[in-house]
Amino acid sequence: MAKIALKYTKGEIPENLAELLANADEQDLRILISLMMAADAEGEVEDSAILKDLLGLELPEIEASVKFWRGAGVVTVAKGSAKKQKVQSEIKSAHREGAVEKNTGVSPYATEELAALFERRRVSAQFIDEAQRVLGKTFNSYDTGIAAGIVDQLGFDEEAVLHILAYCVRIGKKSLRYSEKLALSFYDDGITTTAEVSARIARIEQSAEIIGQIKQLFGASGRELSKTEKSLFEKWTQRFGYDLEVIRLAYDITIDNIQKPAPKYADAILEKWHAEGLKSAEDVAAFEQKKKQGSADEAKSYDLDDFYEAALERSFKDLK
Repeated sequence: MAKIALKYTKGEIPENLAELLANADEQDLRILISLMMAADAEGEVEDSAILKDLLGLELPEIEASVKFWRGAGVVTVAKGSAKKQKVQSEIKSAHREGAVEKNTGVSPYATEELAALFERRRVSAQFIDEAQRVLGKTFNSYDTGIAAGIVDQLGFDEEAVLHILAYCVRIGKKSLRYSEKLALSFYDDGITTTAEVSARIARIEQSAEIIGQIKQLFGASGRELSKTEKSLFEKWTQRFGYDLEVIRLAYDITIDNIQKPAPKYADAILEKWHAEGLKSAEDVAAFEQKKKQGSADEAKSYDLDDFYEAALERSFKDLK
């Protein structure tokens, strides 16, 4: 990370402070306070490793928040890194090249860069208008940059972004920062088209209903899920698209084999079924039946081999 300079010195308060705080999450605020603590007399932070040690966060997480505060006009980056930022903003979506790459956030745009996006029709003005309508707010330049960047930098369909915004409104998360994080999670899974985003959101909404039943199945009702449990349950229902019936089959096998409800053990079973392309309980039942039949045939063949070997041995003794 390049050297960071705080734009506002002591005693200065940004005019749009309330708006900035509304858009920032807890981690953004922690990082801003840490920047202020680590800054020298001129308001500059020389080494981002200081923040890493101070907060216990990874650099990509710190960089994502620095991008937010840069876009908000609170911090600037020392000269010499502008070229890198420009290159990053012009990188084509990795999905268009047939690959997936992790991304920590949308790079902010200067006012002239945003204007150029609309002039070149890489992002439509109608999309921004509709995005404002969906969220029920008027965008400032930072908001516009996030919405446009999800399309321009990450390669999402405009309609797909509108689906993301509408979903966030339904769950009471009207911050564009939250929408950006959700879009990034989709991007990391290779999901950027309208059809893909719609299908994933449908799974997310369905999984919210199923996860309560999964908690009960694995004896976790009445308490908060651990981070690992939450991640596994969401993977089964959202990424794999499995319903409770399939998950119950994995649970039954888990109990039969190790006599306790272990989500990690069930996960190995569900991973196998997913890798085999199994979609429904019927698919799983047919697969498991075929596997059992194969094991029975193998055991039968082994038993016959033993029988013939014993018979030959007896015949050889008789000949003697």
